Amino acid sequence: MNQPSLAAADTPAFELARNCFPGALDKVYMDVASRGLLPGRAKDLAARHLQDRIDGIADKKHYFALVEAAREKFARLIGAHADEIAITKNVSEGLNIVAGALAWEKGDEVMLCSRIEHPNNIYAWRNLEAKGVTVTDLPADDGAFPMAAALDRLAGPGRAPKVVTLSSTSFKPGLRADLDALSRACEQRGTLLVVDAAQSVGIAHLDMRAQPVGALAASTQKGLCALYGMGFLYVRRDWANRMRPQGLARFGVDIEAQHEADYDPGPLRYRDAALRFDLGNYNFLAAALVGASLDVLLSYGTRRIDDYVTRLSSRLADGLRETGAAVVRHARARPSNIVCIDFQGDMPRAAGVLDGIRARGIHATVRGSMLRYSLHLYNNQDDVDAAIAATRAALAAAGG
Repeated sequence: MNQPSLAAADTPAFELARNCFPGALDKVYMDVASRGLLPGRAKDLAARHLQDRIDGIADKKHYFALVEAAREKFARLIGAHADEIAITKNVSEGLNIVAGALAWEKGDEVMLCSRIEHPNNIYAWRNLEAKGVTVTDLPADDGAFPMAAALDRLAGPGRAPKVVTLSSTSFKPGLRADLDALSRACEQRGTLLVVDAAQSVGIAHLDMRAQPVGALAASTQKGLCALYGMGFLYVRRDWANRMRPQGLARFGVDIEAQHEADYDPGPLRYRDAALRFDLGNYNFLAAALVGASLDVLLSYGTRRIDDYVTRLSSRLADGLRETGAAVVRHARARPSNIVCIDFQGDMPRAAGVLDGIRARGIHATVRGSMLRYSLHLYNNQDDVDAAIAATRAALAAAGG
């Protein structure tokens, strides 16, 4: 893939990345799990795009080229082929596209863990219960995806689950799943592994050539450092070509055509692989901006980004523990770019500490009663030190 290995000497190189993100220079921004910072180029790119629309000189062929460039860059980022990538609005749409395109039978099973999933990766599957599909909700393993239970179920006798779905990194408390082991187990049983990559794509190293993941949904506003309203859906070719889209538009149909509005009354032929899932016109502005941010991410590679950011988040976790904070940890889950302090159900106290660190220039967020810090390639050790100091002061002001 595109990722060389990381050496300690690479750390100064990430200062160059930091300079691409002006929003990282005047504050400590640790909230990529909500939304990532946009690179400084985004302002000029957006202004040019909007000015063309104002002036009535939009070039539709150029717009389509922006979309295809973004598709190809995202494919490279995750080790996929461009025709395995559909353009969507967000993660939720991607998950629902997959759920709707499978041929379901009464008694089919979807296996997930609602305790650690974003609700949008639950409702897409529960919506199938009316078709006789069983949604098996596994209990969490101390806040993490129950990998041992899932692997035991996949290795057991009887009918295998049709789908296993999970977040590669949970939105809280930010624990990372072992996609290598789970994807291999699903592959052996003919089970489709569907991954919600909202919190991992662009930050964690994901390689679809090494991990037999069946489908992966991502959005562009978090780790891809772009806008709301655009996403990518990866569906591995052998899975996609067995799927029947429940929504269909001109861009998903394979016809001899000279124009996007051409119609062929002959038999329907879906485009190859995930291209069959493209619907209607695209968010061209979002495509332009994510193309620019993907250039930055690809120039470093996700293996290097993952290693750098995980080292920073580990230092942050260690420093926060030294303040006496109840930092979430898990003996069997890999660390990610997300660090959470668990206030054990005390949401007002979590909110109070968040107010305290924000007053000291630290941008993080609260989910439930967890204070969540989330890092990306534009963070550095100075950010980590400042966040630890601010949290120590805020905890003291809040009474410990």
